[in-house]
Amino acid sequence: MRSPIIRLIQHWRSQRNLRILQPPYSACYAFVGVGSHALQNLYPVLQFLGIRLKYICCQSPEKLPLIERRFGVTATTSLDTILDDDEVAGVLVCTSPQSHYEICSRVIASGKYLFIEKPPCQTPDQLEQLIAQDKGQMTMVGMQKRYSPLIRMLQKRLLKNKPISYTLSFHTGTYPEGNPFTELFIHPVDLVSYLFGEAEIKAVRQVDTDGTTTVQALVSHGEVTGIMELSTAYSWTTPKESLHINTREGEYRLEQMERLYHIPHPKRVAGIPLEKLGLFTASGQALIERDNFNPLITNNQLHTQGFLPEIKAFADMVEHSGKNLSPLYCMRNTYKFIASLKP
Repeated sequence: MRSPIIRLIQHWRSQRNLRILQPPYSACYAFVGVGSHALQNLYPVLQFLGIRLKYICCQSPEKLPLIERRFGVTATTSLDTILDDDEVAGVLVCTSPQSHYEICSRVIASGKYLFIEKPPCQTPDQLEQLIAQDKGQMTMVGMQKRYSPLIRMLQKRLLKNKPISYTLSFHTGTYPEGNPFTELFIHPVDLVSYLFGEAEIKAVRQVDTDGTTTVQALVSHGEVTGIMELSTAYSWTTPKESLHINTREGEYRLEQMERLYHIPHPKRVAGIPLEKLGLFTASGQALIERDNFNPLITNNQLHTQGFLPEIKAFADMVEHSGKNLSPLYCMRNTYKFIASLKP
């Protein structure tokens, strides 16, 4: 005979599985693009959330039967087929960055909700044109860090503990296949714009060597000062992404979008730090940390990096009037920031 505790655990597990099996989404969607990022990061999220795709659009006719067999959808090379279908409520786009602006314009003109992977366009002028077209603000830009649970917690903490300064490092390997500013550096630039507001570049230096780009900048966000190094002169095997923020009451350290750590400042008496007297030992606390032992969705990189929360937010926006943290107009500061990093 099962004990009450075992019955309670089994009931909780059953209810949890029912919630997963019964997603709150019923609308039809379409996806444009079958590239590596889409296949490895976005399609798995759609499947987990139970978001129903009716179409997948790509440029290569030879891929259509493979797509239909793999995903059980209608595959097409025609964007018009999707835009003319009134049953499709939302369109997700993740293709080559150079094609995003034209596709964005066409989807916005159709009146459908749009999720566009970064970058939505190539220039600030194109961005202004898209903003003007998107009168109903039905477009979400795929700046997934804004939706990460680590960033959401950090943002709440910074509202209570006033930031003073930050140091950001973003290091990858070479990127010959595209524009590192709009395709790589846009992520850390957008993150600090989101956390600290509009930026003013006080000093900037760019070094281009052997096909790599390194940008070092001193940045002011009003009362918050930042030091940034964005570089493709390192390695894709050991990339680095870290953000250290100093506040009046302590330091926050965000490492690799997997760990948010807080270290309180030492106490002082009459201006004397007690740690110098041996009376205070800094004790840090991990606020959120990805657990590699338990293979739960909350410990999955798709969740901590923000891909799952952003797609969920898009479906919630389409079907439940959910909040959009990355509308097109909010990208103005990001594109202005990127432009100012080029001396």
